[in-house]
Amino acid sequence: MFGKKNKSEQNKQVKLTDKGEIKEVEKIKDKLDPGEVVHIVAKQSRIKPGSASTAPNTIFLTDTRLIIRNPTLFGMRENFEDYSYDKLTNIKLEKGVFSSTLVITAPGMGTAARTGLQSGLVPWGRGEDGTIDAIPKDKAELILRFVREKMEKIRTQNSQQTANNNSGDDPLTLLKKRFVMGEITKDEFEDMKKMLE
Repeated sequence: MFGKKNKSEQNKQVKLTDKGEIKEVEKIKDKLDPGEVVHIVAKQSRIKPGSASTAPNTIFLTDTRLIIRNPTLFGMRENFEDYSYDKLTNIKLEKGVFSSTLVITAPGMGTAARTGLQSGLVPWGRGEDGTIDAIPKDKAELILRFVREKMEKIRTQNSQQTANNNSGDDPLTLLKKRFVMGEITKDEFEDMKKMLE
């Protein structure tokens, strides 16, 4: 785990064990929010079927979002894309013989992942999905579980908020909401309010 802290605090927070992972986090530390912690780092293989990528993408999973570092021009230029977990709609894992592919779906992800004449982005998306291939199998499975847990936690929180908003209102508050929404007229509101008092 790695967050924006002073040097001694950083050393205590780092739970990433691989020195290569820690080096990768150093490359994005200025992009992290205060207190944001990186939990998983996964880098594409340089050797992936059908391509000769000299500057592979790196995926970072923090406590709040998924960050993709997409270096181009042999690593001389880099693009960053980030997606908060509440914006992700799906994630799936396609296992290959030597590595795995993550297929991530979020609004706008596929268009951000497509190459453009002006952008210089290395294409990695297909349709509305962002696909990142050549990820080590063990890392891909960790990413899948981590993102699914985050997505489920957000869904649970959202349903609890909805339930609390709908069930916790007293009759007068519900009546006021109906009036504001235009479901009842002012006269109907006044009549019903008198009945409740």
